[in-house]
Amino acid sequence: MNLGLGLFGALSSVAIFTSLFDPFSAAKTFVIVTSAFLLAGYSSLKLIKSRGITRNRLRLGFIALVLLFVLLLLIRALTSSDLNLALYGVVGRNSGFYTYLGYAIFFVVAITFVRSNHFNLIVRSLLAAGFLAGFYSFLESFDANPWKMSGPYEGTSSLFGNPNFSGAFLSLTAITSLWVLISKFSIKEKYGAGVTLALSLYGVYTAKALQGYLSIAIGVSVIAMVWLFARKKSLGFIGLALIALAGLVAIAGILQKGPLTTLLYKGSVSERGDMWRTAVSMIKDQPLWGVGLERYGMFFRQYRNIEHVKRTGVDSFSDNAHNVLLHLTATGGVFIGLIFALLTISVLVVGIRGLIKTDGMRRSYLTFALAIWIPIQAQNTISVDTPGVFVWSWILGGAIVALSTESQDSVSEKSKASAKVAVHPLAPAIALVAVLLGMGLMIKPMLAQKDFKFAFYLGVDEKFPESLTNKVTYLINAENQDPGNVTWSRYSANSLFIDKAWKESIAAAERAVKKDPQDWVSWWFMASAYEESGDRVAAIPARMKTVELDPLNTSVLLELAKDQLAAGDQAGFEKSKARILEIDPNGSDAKAVAAL
Repeated sequence: MNLGLGLFGALSSVAIFTSLFDPFSAAKTFVIVTSAFLLAGYSSLKLIKSRGITRNRLRLGFIALVLLFVLLLLIRALTSSDLNLALYGVVGRNSGFYTYLGYAIFFVVAITFVRSNHFNLIVRSLLAAGFLAGFYSFLESFDANPWKMSGPYEGTSSLFGNPNFSGAFLSLTAITSLWVLISKFSIKEKYGAGVTLALSLYGVYTAKALQGYLSIAIGVSVIAMVWLFARKKSLGFIGLALIALAGLVAIAGILQKGPLTTLLYKGSVSERGDMWRTAVSMIKDQPLWGVGLERYGMFFRQYRNIEHVKRTGVDSFSDNAHNVLLHLTATGGVFIGLIFALLTISVLVVGIRGLIKTDGMRRSYLTFALAIWIPIQAQNTISVDTPGVFVWSWILGGAIVALSTESQDSVSEKSKASAKVAVHPLAPAIALVAVLLGMGLMIKPMLAQKDFKFAFYLGVDEKFPESLTNKVTYLINAENQDPGNVTWSRYSANSLFIDKAWKESIAAAERAVKKDPQDWVSWWFMASAYEESGDRVAAIPARMKTVELDPLNTSVLLELAKDQLAAGDQAGFEKSKARILEIDPNGSDAKAVAAL
């Protein structure tokens, strides 16, 4: 099981399906869910009979807690207004219920089966993934990467599609490599770690992602702290004080205060604050059940505040709170958020207690697991739960619990040895059924992604009207591959809007809002397509809906004012004008409406 956890964790990090509309997160999530189901099926009989877990109350407590977390997520998913979105997550993020179910399975399997005498298999798997991702970053930096992916980013994205995610993952493999170099591993493994360390550090550098450097600093600090405390307690406390002081100075710099401001502060920090405040507004308004799993983006513009709009502009948008705890609480409610927080804190407490009580290789492995797990939690406070990185939080979180409680197992060494080869004859059959079930759950959106990528980018030639007809046919066929997913109809409206196919764009937007009346993006495409086609009067109902769902957007209010003038609705025009002046009296939209 240690090999399975390591292997599937590594595959989850580096998987990429270039034929998909989203070749990164979708591929990684597919691997996470299907491999988690495979592990669950293969280990189910052994899990039921495992004495080590049934006799350990702490492990049982963790499993009960994670099962309660999954149950609440499922209930909230089933009660969300967009079930498809709740189950699969936002396209490009893929953080829906099924993904979290996969995480939970990894966590339970790790708690149950991770043992120190085979833990190095997990370490080697993470090193291998780091080598692949780092080498790909190296190729990308010289524009020699085999898969050319266009994107708005300046740094290298490696196999993650985003420099921040690449930097986050490669920071973990840099820590892993460093730990292998200073631990008891073979010369060959140390050579491999040295190469991976160089590639990982280079990948963090070319990604230009600050969080990568901060994660390395945190991970190295954890290793240094354990080493100092092992030497002498007084040294440990001195080191703890110095690290705490450095951490406070770094946090101050990130918040635009102190001597490290120029080095650590970025404009994205202020943006994160806006996203967090918006999430807090959602929590205050919908504390028990949130706004609906993965519906943060649908409600973002209804909950953002006026200061944020004035600072960043009316078009600011985010589909994630960029803080995992806030995101889960805002979309799923306080109970889901509290259980997630309790799981996180409990793993940390158990890990620290394990470090104090254990020694030898078990302490060494616990040090490594915490040196990787803690930076991921730090990343979770400012970033999204991207699958390729977040999967390791659950694998290593379960491993921390397992390693910390391993000494409490009363299983003899002889029974441990036999357990490694004892496989129930039904296990492969159950594993096959389980993996087919996992694939069955995940294959529908994958097929839609493949077909939609082709349809979305299909060109249209005005000289050949049939080209537009063909494109619409392909788009609708792709939508029908995953009929419950409003995203595809919205993207169809987007693609056709770019093609200036106004009537077809309106039809696609209508398909989207029929599935989700809260889809303000599709209402915008519908209203804008009517306006671009010259029919401002027909645009009024859709434009009023965009104003309802995006109340602080003076640009949509300006368009509504123009529509109302075209319809001869002077009273409506004056009302829209007054609202624009109230929101931003000195803005460009206020000047434009005053000139009408």
